[in-house]
Order: sequence, then C-alpha cells, then structure tokens
Amino acid sequence: MKMTVLGCGRWGTFLACYHSRRNQVTLWGRPGSRAFARLKAEGRNDYLTLPESLRLEDDLEKALEGAEAVVISISAQQLRDLCRRLAGLDLSGKTFILCMKGIEVETGLRLTQVFRQEIPDPLPLAVWVGPGHVQDFSAGIPNCMVVDSDDPAVVDFVVENLSSELIRLYKGKDLIGTEVGAAAKNVIGIAAGMLDGYGWPSLKGALMARGAREVARLIRAMGGNELSAYGL
Repeated sequence: MKMTVLGCGRWGTFLACYHSRRNQVTLWGRPGSRAFARLKAEGRNDYLTLPESLRLEDDLEKALEGAEAVVISISAQQLRDLCRRLAGLDLSGKTFILCMKGIEVETGLRLTQVFRQEIPDPLPLAVWVGPGHVQDFSAGIPNCMVVDSDDPAVVDFVVENLSSELIRLYKGKDLIGTEVGAAAKNVIGIAAGMLDGYGWPSLKGALMARGAREVARLIRAMGGNELSAYGL
C-alpha cells in the first residue's frame, strides 16, 4: 500500500519509518522546518534512523501522489491551515487518518470537525489515538491504541492495514468520545505530574477516579458516550 505521512515530528517520523517496512511511504515536512532539514541532512532524529526505503518530500502535492492512506501528525492548532492547502488538491481515492489529538482553541471544535469544515468532500476520515510514546515504540515496547471514525468501514480499513504486533489497534465506536477523551486525558496527565512535583503521589488514586468521571461528563455534554472515558 502507498502511504503518506504529513508531519515530521517525533510521532509522524516514527509512523513513517515503522510502516515503511511493509508499505511504500513518503514523509512530508514543511519547507523551512528544522526537523525536516535535520532528517534530510542527517537521516535521523533523536529516536531513530530513517530507512533507505523512506522517501522525503517537502512538496505537498508531490507527497500525496498515489497515496491510498494519508496520515496527518501535526500540532492540533495547525490542522486548519493544512486542510485549507489540501482542499485545493486532488484527494480522490485517499483515506485520511488524524494521528493527533486536541481541540481547536479558537472554536472549541474537535479535529474531525475542523477537517470537515475545510474539506467538505466526503473523504474517508478516521482518528488514531491512545496511550503510547515514541521512545517506547522505538525500543520495541508494544502498546494498544484506538482507531475511530463515523464510518465503521473506514475503521476496518485502517485496523486491517496498519495494526501490527507492536501497535495493536482497537476499533472505536464513539468518535466524539474518542476524540474528547484523547484530548482531555492530557489534563489528567499534567495533574499527575503536578502531584509528583508536590510530593503527593498518594492522591493519584483520587485523581484517576475523579478525573475519569469529569472526562466522562465532558464527553456526554459534547454528545458522546460517557463510557468511552473508561476505555483505551
């Protein structure tokens, strides 16, 4: 399968490298990006060395040529601008996967809503979120993550083609809950770090119990299934 990854940060670069073992992968970075310049000059970042099979491209249109799956892994607040650029290109036959999390600050919209606003064509769209860190995956430590979409067929496509022994993908059934939970869990993570800083680790049990309940309430208020807060 031909695959393009848009975004050359730690996560995007890892996904491009990892999936290039079985697929033809192109990694796109913005012209002028320091991370992309280092990848081109040194063929590596702090976590991994690029395989020879991985193609690097800073021309967005060329990067998308022939791709069946397009992974977007950039800052949540940059998604709208990228989608506006994508909207002017031929995107037919491509499935888009948002490997990122967050809420747009100015609008309060979920990332799939931002994508749909700027690209009204009914393109297959999924999100890929969940626990996991690049440094662990790069060291061969496996984990589980979630793929979700408003179309179950898109979830099936992503899981069947991109799940592996290292990253086991589970099928979500609540797009709103998956997106909101993925964004809100970072608030809980920051609070856990604050408890460590204060020297109060015994409060983490209360944080997890009450924090999960607050995330569940937020999911319900935004139209999702509150039980999603207690899953991956």
